[in-house]
Amino acid sequence: MPVEKQKSPVRPASSTTLAKASLLLRTVANVFPTGGTLSRIAREIDMNTATTHRLLTALAHEGLLTFDPYAKTYHVGFELLQIAESAQAVAPDLQLRHRLRPMILAIARRSEESTYLSIRSSRDSLCIDVAEGSYPVSANTLTAGARRPLGIGAGAMALLAALPVAEGDRMVNTNDGRYEQYSGITRDEVAEGLALSRRQGFVFNNGRIVPEVAALGIAFQVPDIQHHVAISVASVASRMSADRRELVVNVIREEISRWLSREVSPA
Repeated sequence: MPVEKQKSPVRPASSTTLAKASLLLRTVANVFPTGGTLSRIAREIDMNTATTHRLLTALAHEGLLTFDPYAKTYHVGFELLQIAESAQAVAPDLQLRHRLRPMILAIARRSEESTYLSIRSSRDSLCIDVAEGSYPVSANTLTAGARRPLGIGAGAMALLAALPVAEGDRMVNTNDGRYEQYSGITRDEVAEGLALSRRQGFVFNNGRIVPEVAALGIAFQVPDIQHHVAISVASVASRMSADRRELVVNVIREEISRWLSREVSPA
């Protein structure tokens, strides 16, 4: 589905570095909500490509933007939501992050692997929290604020599989054309993975996106909100034997069940 192009922000009269950086932030947020490449962003604001790249890199380093190395696109960073929360403490995604933080910490501790919390954001999966594992070799492939099209990655596929069947199938068609940016993944591969994930009740990604990195994902619905969240665990592929996959899936399910029990129990 085409995304309606919004009106470009008015360029400020000042040419200071701060003004240029602010313009870039507004442009990424308003004009490229699903991500913009360096060249498209530079053209949109009529800024020199080298200057644009330098400022985008600096903004990403500060967490105000995130950079997707596979799609080569920039997105609004999670740090901006944290700033908003500091100002008024009303950011729903951050409130959800705080509620679920103990659960993902428990999963990371028990599995020894990097653990991620993701939510649906339009046609994307948005990672809103990461808990590091204790295993010496890190398989951390996401940061808070990172976006992937629904269907790309264990958490994103779990969120896709949690949608009603017709809606999930439409989403695959909607994101067709974006998938190939991720290691050449095709629409048919996503559709096949979606069908398998629906049948088995969890997602297993065996190094298809990032070589030598495997991940498991499970989605569930938070009691007082309408959408699902996804928990995913990433590990070096050599550790993800069938027995260990079963162990990690059980850990995720046990911690979800424990968290849900606490949420619905009377105070």
